Amino acid sequence: MKSSGTTVTFLKRSDGALLGYRANGHSGYAESGADIVCAAISALTQTTLNGLKNVLKAPVMFDQDDDGAFIEAILTPEASEDQIRQAQLLLVTLLEGLQAIQRGYPRNLRIIFKERR
Repeated sequence: MKSSGTTVTFLKRSDGALLGYRANGHSGYAESGADIVCAAISALTQTTLNGLKNVLKAPVMFDQDDDGAFIEAILTPEASEDQIRQAQLLLVTLLEGLQAIQRGYPRNLRIIFKERR
């Protein structure tokens, strides 16, 4: 199976606070339905989205396409500083989990950061 892997882009402010993420692409570790890397990435990103929306009740713009292997969750400009601070717990935990996967499967997961202006 040929794939360039999954790329997760974390959006951050100039002060380093994470504002959200975009995950795109199939990991390419195994065939669909048997891909443990893809399943792990999906579980982490979906759980983080659910935490932002349903636990923190933060204003978040989100989109996902299971067939296209895409999920996005970004705090909106309406998010208060307190909501952004609380969201760090979820977003940094997501980052830590993804970095652990990346250490084990470096060809299948790429993590990048982009500053949001």
